[in-house]
Amino acid sequence: MGQKELKVAFLLALRSLQRGSRSSVILTVLIIGMCFTNMIFLPSMFSGIGQSITKQLVDYEVSNILVSPKSGDQYITDIDATLDLINGMPGVQRASPHYSKGATFKYRQRILGVSVRAISPMDEKEVSPVYTKMVAGSYLGEGDTGEIIIGKPIAGDATVRQEDEFQASLGGVRVGDSITVEYGNGYTKDYRVKGIYSTGWSPVDNAAFVTWTDMELVEGKTLDKADYITVRAKPGYTEQFIKNELLAYGVGVNGQVQTMTDLLSKSVGKVLQSFAIINAVSLVVSVIITTVVLFIVITIKTLNSRKQIGILKAIGVDKEVIMHNYGFQVIILGILGIILGIIITLLLAAYMSVHPIVTPEWSAYLYITPMDLLTNSVILFCAAVIAGYVPAYQVSREEIQSAMRA
Repeated sequence: MGQKELKVAFLLALRSLQRGSRSSVILTVLIIGMCFTNMIFLPSMFSGIGQSITKQLVDYEVSNILVSPKSGDQYITDIDATLDLINGMPGVQRASPHYSKGATFKYRQRILGVSVRAISPMDEKEVSPVYTKMVAGSYLGEGDTGEIIIGKPIAGDATVRQEDEFQASLGGVRVGDSITVEYGNGYTKDYRVKGIYSTGWSPVDNAAFVTWTDMELVEGKTLDKADYITVRAKPGYTEQFIKNELLAYGVGVNGQVQTMTDLLSKSVGKVLQSFAIINAVSLVVSVIITTVVLFIVITIKTLNSRKQIGILKAIGVDKEVIMHNYGFQVIILGILGIILGIIITLLLAAYMSVHPIVTPEWSAYLYITPMDLLTNSVILFCAAVIAGYVPAYQVSREEIQSAMRA
């Protein structure tokens, strides 16, 4: 078929769409747009959950690199020398030690078990954005003693009755209030609540923070050990590079120094792998449903035009021109539908970036890349072409008399 015939088929397609039923064209474009949105929505949602979990783990738990105690040891010892060594390495922005201790919080008639984390506030600022998540009060200062910051779920809400609470809390602690903290070693101290934070990450929101100096008072000695050390990488440096540098400088052995990727390949990685499987199944099912829906819509549209096809044949129009005429109509409708679907998807993504679905464990939003849009557009376009050309090919092969009697 020559270029001239294709031009004729394309012009016929445009004229047919211009003179045809506008409501039919709008409805078909809307169906294709909704099919595109359906194809990309659920996979993007699961990708968003995966990205959210990964980001929260990096921000609030392990940063880019996690240094753990040696096998058989409970703590990392000689912490000052270890931190000096790590902070002096190329690619390291900052290392922050963490030391946790179980405690019982008492406020008025409420009693609650909480894990208290000791940090160096200035170091932690460069590693974790917790200091930006204060919903009341302020963050800890480097030399603060007798002051504590707690998660919003621990503080609770004074307007909610204890029996109606989703999880146990202190019943409405506010900044400036005093709470009694009894540590597992028998040390008891009254703390002033300096700030209340909310990160959206449950393990952190259900903990409390005090300064390293304050925890030394609790232990009654210089605290030269840590449960673990989190290390933030400088921009432009990979996690693997810093891990190799740490191992080369003798900071632990392989297994004690883990990148975020290493950690994700374990328990959390299995969750993300499950999301990937769900995404793949969802995409296949969506493509099948989309192809079937478009096939039905285009078949009905084409069959309703059989009389017009008979007239075109009667005046001598080649059957291939007729077939491409209806094929081009589907292509035009498909392109318009895909554009509409992209617009709807981007609007949904913008809305959910401002109003994500928040749970105690993660926040869900649509994570969409240009490649996702391109891939789904190509898949839907191919499905539309197949769904359009099959009935067009069948009808264009009919005899003139049969088409005219339709």
